[in-house]
Formats: sequence, C-alpha cells, structure tokens
Amino acid sequence: MHQRTLTSICLALLAVAVAVAVPSVAVAANAPELRTAGSTTTLSHGGSDWPSWSGPEGNLTSLGNGVFDGATFGLERVWSQPLGSAYSGITVVDGRLVTTFSDGASDYLVALDASNGAEQWRYRISDTYKGDSNSDDGPLATPAIDGGVVYGLGSWGDLFAVSLEDGKERWRLDLVADFGAVMRGAGFTTAPTVLGDLLVVETGGDDGRSISAFERATGALRWSTGDDPVTYQSPLVLGLGGEVSLVAITDRSLLGLAPETGEVLWRHQHTEGDGRGFSAAQPVPVGEGGILLIDGAESALYQVDKSSEGYNVEEVWRSRALRSQGNFATPVPYEGYLYGFAGSFLTCVDAATGERVWKSRPPGIGNLVLIDGHLVILIRSGEIVVAEATPEGYSEVSRAQALDRGYFTRPSFADGKVYVRNLIDISAIGVTAARSAPDAAERDATAKRAEAGWDLRGDFGTFVANLAEAENKSDLVERFLVEHQTLPIIEGNLVHFVYRGEVEDLAVSGNFIRGGGEHTMHQVEGTDFYFRSYELPEKAVFSYRFSVFDERMTDPANPRKTGGEGNERSLLATSGWQAPSHLREPEGERGSVETLPWKSEHLDNERDVQVYLPAGYGEGDSRYPLLVINDGDAALSIGEMDKSLDNLIGKTVAPVIVAFVPSVNGSELSGLRTADYARAQVEELIPLLDSAYRTDARRESRAVMGQDPYGSASFAAMYLALHHPGTFSKAAVQSYEHGALVEELMAAVSSEKHDLELVFHWSSYDSYDPFFDFDARRDAKNLVAALEGNGYSPKTFESNDGVGWGMWQGQMAEILEALFPLR
Repeated sequence: MHQRTLTSICLALLAVAVAVAVPSVAVAANAPELRTAGSTTTLSHGGSDWPSWSGPEGNLTSLGNGVFDGATFGLERVWSQPLGSAYSGITVVDGRLVTTFSDGASDYLVALDASNGAEQWRYRISDTYKGDSNSDDGPLATPAIDGGVVYGLGSWGDLFAVSLEDGKERWRLDLVADFGAVMRGAGFTTAPTVLGDLLVVETGGDDGRSISAFERATGALRWSTGDDPVTYQSPLVLGLGGEVSLVAITDRSLLGLAPETGEVLWRHQHTEGDGRGFSAAQPVPVGEGGILLIDGAESALYQVDKSSEGYNVEEVWRSRALRSQGNFATPVPYEGYLYGFAGSFLTCVDAATGERVWKSRPPGIGNLVLIDGHLVILIRSGEIVVAEATPEGYSEVSRAQALDRGYFTRPSFADGKVYVRNLIDISAIGVTAARSAPDAAERDATAKRAEAGWDLRGDFGTFVANLAEAENKSDLVERFLVEHQTLPIIEGNLVHFVYRGEVEDLAVSGNFIRGGGEHTMHQVEGTDFYFRSYELPEKAVFSYRFSVFDERMTDPANPRKTGGEGNERSLLATSGWQAPSHLREPEGERGSVETLPWKSEHLDNERDVQVYLPAGYGEGDSRYPLLVINDGDAALSIGEMDKSLDNLIGKTVAPVIVAFVPSVNGSELSGLRTADYARAQVEELIPLLDSAYRTDARRESRAVMGQDPYGSASFAAMYLALHHPGTFSKAAVQSYEHGALVEELMAAVSSEKHDLELVFHWSSYDSYDPFFDFDARRDAKNLVAALEGNGYSPKTFESNDGVGWGMWQGQMAEILEALFPLR
C-alpha cells in the first residue's frame, strides 16, 4: 500500500465515500417513481437491488426489505474472496455484484456471483492508476447499473459502458483526450449518473465543460455546461415539485440543471468569494427540496423551492455537528433526522435545525447506509455493526466480523445481504434467524468481563474496588487526589490515568496504544472519577491526552508537556525513567541560531533555514562538518535540538554546523517532488550554506537526517544519501515509515556500493496502524535488511519509547555521536 499522511488523503477518500450514481428517471420507459422515504423525496428504482452507490432510494437507504423485523437477530459471513486495491463501491443487480480493483498492473471492472463470490467476468479498464499522495492504487469511482448495462469511469478518465451479462464493451471514451476533462491528483472519482437516456459526469473542464451528459446508447456528447472548477464531486438526480431535476456541485456552487439540455435553472454559491469548498461532496436529498453537503469541517443544508416565479435557494443551516474529517462518511436521512459521523463519533442530528440530538463513541469510525430503519456500519476493525436509527440514542443490535480490517468504502445491500470490501478482500454478510436474548447467567458473565476490563491491579486497583463499594465516595476521591497531586499514578510497570470532572464522555489516547485510536475511560458509578490502567515498559517515555468527545486536552494534573502549539500533549515517564543529561539546560557558553533565507529556483518557493553555529564558531578560521535536518523547524522548536547540541559538543560530539530546513510542501519529502527537492538541496542549498558559513565541503563531513511518522522527513533523508552519495556520506533516520517506497530507494543503489554511514532508530511502540498499513518498526527493519543485502552495514538501535519529538529527542545523543563522534 502506498504510504501517505492521513491529512493528504482526505479529499480523495471523501470523494469515494460520497460518490453516487442514480438509476434511470422519467425519460426512460422503465422510469422509477418519485417516492417519499421517511422525510426524503427521492427517485426510487424499486426491487431489492443496489444499482448505484446511493442504493435503490437514491439517498443511501433501502426500505421495506423485512430483514430486521425480528426482535433479535444475528449476522454471519456468507462468503469472502480476495480482491485487489481500489476504493470503488459495490453495485448489485439481478444477482450480479460489480466493483473495480487493481492487480498492480491493470485496473479492472469485475462481476461476481452475489450468492457465492465466484467471478463471472472482468473488463480491463486501463493500466493501474498508481496511488500518489492522495490515494492508494486502483479506481475510485463506483459503477452504475441500469437496463443490463454497467457504466464506469476509470481513474485516468476512461468512461465506458459494458454488458452486465458478459462484460462485453458497448462503447468507450477518453474524457481527457476527447473532451478536455481535468484530472485531479487522485484521478477521476465522480460516479457516472444515469438520467433517462443520458449518462452525466462531472468532467471539470473549462469553457463550459464542468458537467457533461453523454448518450447512454452510444457515448456521444449530448451537452456540457458550466465553467466552475470541479474536484471530486458527483451529480444527483432529485425530485423537485413533481419534476425530475439534475443537481450538480462544483467547488463554488450548487447548480440545478435541465436534464435534457443542461440549461442552468438555478445556481447558489456555497463558498464565499473566489474560495473553493465542498471539493469532494455529494449532494444528499433531505426532505422535499432539501440538499445536504458535507466536508471535513462542516455540513450545510440548502432548501430549493419552485414557484410560478421560478426557483429560490436558501441556506437553512450550517453546522459542525456532522463533518467528514477522519471518517469520510456521508450522512443518511431517516424520519426527520440525519445519522452520520462527527470525527470518530456516530451522531444523530435534527434535519430541520442541524442541531445535535446525540453523539456516541461506539461503535467507532466507520461508513454507513440505512436498511429498514437500521444503521449498517462498516467500522475500522472490519466488523459490520447494526444499530437502530432512533433519536433516543445509540442502540446496537448486532455485529459480526466481515473483513480482517475495514476501510472507507461504504456497505451495499441487496437480496438480504450486506456487501463490504477493503483494499484486500470483499465479503457478503447475511442476516441469521432470530436468537434468544442472553439469560441471567450470560448477563452476569458479561458484567464480570466488563469489570475485569477495569484491570484492577496494584494499590490503585484496590482503591478503585473499595471506591466502587463505598458510601462516602466523594470523600474518598477528595482524599485520594490530595495524596496524589501529580498524575498519572505509576506502580512499577503499571500506569493508571486518572481524571476527575463532570463530563459526558471521556477517553485517553497515546502512542502507547498499538494501532492508535482512543480508549474509553472507566467511570466509577456514583462519582465523577475516571480511570484507565495499562501495563507499560519501565524506563520509557510516551505522550498522551484526554478527549471529551472530540475535544482534546492535556492532563490538567500532569505538568509535563510536549508538542507544538495546537498539538500539545502530556508527557508520561514510566518507572525508572530519567531525563537524558543532554536535555538539561546547558551551562557555560552556548551556540547561536541564525536565519538564512533560501529561495529555490528548482522548487519555485522560498523558506527560512535556521542554522545552528556551535559555541566558538566566531573565533578562528576552522571549518566545520555540516548536518542538514529535513522538516527541521520541529527539531528545533519542539525537539530543542540546540540544547542537545550545546550539551554534547565538545564532550562526546564534534563541533558541527546544523541546518534546520523547514518543510513547505509535503510532496517534496515523499511525493511527486522528492527528486526535485533532493536536487534543490544538492545544487542550491548546500552551495548556499558553503558560501555563507565555514563548512567542511568534503562529502565525508556532510550528513542528512529526518524523522517521521507521517512527515516523510526520514524518507527524504535516506533518498538524499542514496541518490546523492557524492554530496552526503552519512544519514540518520528515526521512525522510518515508508515501506512501499523501499524499492524506490534501493533503485539508487548501483552495483558499486558507496561508502555510506547509515544510522536507524526505531521504537517498539513506533508508528503502527493496521487500518492504514502503517508500521514504522517493520518498514525500518525491511529497509535495513534491503541495505544489508546490498553490502551496507547500517547501525541500528531500538528503544521502548513512544513516537514523536518528546521521545525522539531522548535518543539524540546516540545519533549525533554516531554521525560526528568527538575524536
């Protein structure tokens, strides 16, 4: 899997999560009817199929199936099959399941037997669209099925129609070459939308080509319209005033279009001025004439009304109660309410006002549809969770393991089965016969298991057990906090996090939690006392923070902090840990830090490089070795590396000049511009530093360094060393996290081994998230093994700490001593 930061994939994944195709309407002979489902007027296709990502109702719901009629029921996996990488959703018609995937060389449309997963045919779309900083490999758009034909769009812009029966091609177009469509970084994601005898696609071209409609039978262009930019949006077919309308969204506006001609009937600018917004949004119908838009920061509801005087469009509300950041889910409407996510929290919102009704940490981040009044959610663990769609609160009914891990593609539903996929597998989940409620003994066992989850060990565990049974709970809590002014509580290898306060919800997160995420804090009933206990290695340091819903905060009872402004965390030192001496305030003469402006012609940008000069630099004419640190502003501001340099130079480290190079664009470090960034350093920055300071210009005296996770500075450091060994002879990385790019690095290693000194540091608690396939410890070890296989001898060391500058800075002595030992 292509490695990338979470923030860099948001737009592309949100586009996948909201891309919708809608089946035929009034122009076709088998036109669907306008239907009011709950409080939403949509176009209904009828039947038990899922012909597009938005389902038979056109609003991510399917009603009247009778699958959840029993008081209790279960779920079971019917079949599961391997599938290649893609974000495409799943469509199902007449027992055939259709989706897309990549085998690493080519992108395909594939049809499976929906009853058992057996492949029936596949259609080659194009060469694989390789994931960049915005996505993984493979197609993103979801195909639509109508009238026995499958309509699809590849990431390169290949629009096509094939037979549902056998996958034989009906017609094919190249949107970029033939129609001037504009491809964004993640490729084309818009879902082809069936509208009568037309197929509508948001093409994003200029000169009146934002939205285009093609003849379904031949692929011939019928009309195109609009000049607004389009990123990853899809159109929507909507019933309005008894008529069929086409709604499109651009980066600036909502548009109502005449289906037959593309004439703009109404326009409403959703983003002020010349700005762009809702760049990956899909309009969701809500009530009569209501249209919901959602992006990472907020959601907004618009009302469209038609009268004899024309159309009127107004913004009804704009709210942060539902937003797609981190979850990429589009809300579903049901009986006057919207159900979706705000961050990692499942949320119910009053559709009329945008006000939150309830918010729940369970079941965790996922993507959802609504089936027969129930929310069907695929969560990160790969489980399917079924919960009642009710304004009364979160009410889970059943769950089952569907995949080894979830992903962002939403579930689909047809013929009584839920279909889900990730980048590896595809599965079908069936609804089993009703089962009886658990008996008293089972309920008691469940309660005991929950209580055991409290992990009541040590003296603290004894205190909590006594507190739970005490009558004077408040007095006991007061006395405990007076005796423990500084938190957390440390007992050997046990760490007890404690919080007191009236809060509706509380969780703890930290880099000691393998796989990331948050753990709910336990509340002692009848108190405002919360706790959570962990067993952690001694002599280690981690960072953590508390969350009240999605509002994060440091531990008010812990004075130790780390992290920069806006990302501050509390620092946890386990039993026996002592701050390294090089992190103490230096004594005697200190080095200085100067600002060196660097305007790069190769990169067409500029930045201020902070340059550390060791104590005594102003005296004499000695020349100094040079260390260049990528993403160096964090190393200086958070890692306080100047303090470490002052303490180590002259004792165990040779005097050295250090250039802290800030990051301007993430693609410079591990993306499309990494080669340009490396060339700019070698041809511009290094000569600039050599001319401005008394550096030792020999390669033997130059080193480059970087840290991760997610910042990609470690990849850039290794790239510079391996691709430009004539400039650098040494490199050091901490928390290397770019496993998919090992081959790219090793491609620079020729048959002639260069004399490079390479230093690696990782942690047993390093960056790890199976959901995104992040594993810095694994990736670093794989890169070391590849280097050793090519004759290099990297120096490696591992610590038990967490990850981040609050932890990395503790290892700085070993790294600097390896790069520039005092002779």
